[in-house]
This record gives sequence, structure tokens and C-alpha cells, in this order.
Amino acid sequence: MRRALLVVLVVAACKRQARPPSLGEAISVEQPGGSASQLFSQGSEIPTSATESFTTAKDNEKRLLVHVLRGAGRTAANLKSEAWWEVDGVSPARAAEARVMVTFEVDAQGHLSLSAREEDRRLSVKKLDDIPNVKTAPSPLAEPDDDEDLEEDPPE
Repeated sequence: MRRALLVVLVVAACKRQARPPSLGEAISVEQPGGSASQLFSQGSEIPTSATESFTTAKDNEKRLLVHVLRGAGRTAANLKSEAWWEVDGVSPARAAEARVMVTFEVDAQGHLSLSAREEDRRLSVKKLDDIPNVKTAPSPLAEPDDDEDLEEDPPE
């Protein structure tokens, strides 16, 4: 009798286990020109994180702007603005030479936070309260270096 009760309790407990929490909407970042690059798809289990490499659009820029969007789609104008984030302290360099690694972390409640680093330095990241000037464009994702890719490819 005791064993049967134990089996019933174990089966009931297994049935009560909820699915892991997941994102209700996809999360993307806006790119110059208005396209959106998806970081997390709708239904992704949380907590989760992703890291992307960003660069500067102009010579000697010391900050990056990251526009985070929610919803599914490839055009930023069709998605909901989550927030603008500023990454400050980027080393001066020619346009597209800087490589800033931005990590996007979503906690178990679905809240997003960002952190950034350039080589071995942590950079200042803050969520902006106001939408930047309309002429301000988000910073572009960095393309992988062709030279770096060649080093990783096996010889033919």
C-alpha cells in the first residue's frame, strides 16, 4: 500500500513539472539601413545569452549605439522598440576596425541586460532613457575578418 502511494505521488509530481520558461517574443537588434538581426527566437528557453561583435561606422567613434527590438520580422520599423543602449569607452580606430563584443543576457523573468568588452577591457554600458536623435543610426554588427577566417580553415 505504501509503495503504491509513493508511485502515485511520483507520477503526480512528474506531471506537475512545468515547461521551462521561454521568451514570448523574438529579440533582435537594428542595423544601419533599418534591417533587424535576430538574437533570440520566440520560444527560446530562458535564461539565455548571446554575444555579437559590433563595430564603429565612423573614424574615432568612442561609443556605440545598440537598438534592441522585440517581435518577429526582418525590418526594424515593423518591430517594437525595447530600448536603446550606449556602449562607451571604445578605443579610437578607423571606421569598422574596432571590435566590441556585446553580450545580451535574458534572465528567467525575460529581462534583458547588456555588457560589453573590447579585447580584455570591460566597457561602460547604459540603457538610454530618451530615444537618440533621429539622425543617429545604430552601430553595425562587425563582419568576420577574412584574414582571421583563413587562419581557421584547414589546408587544402
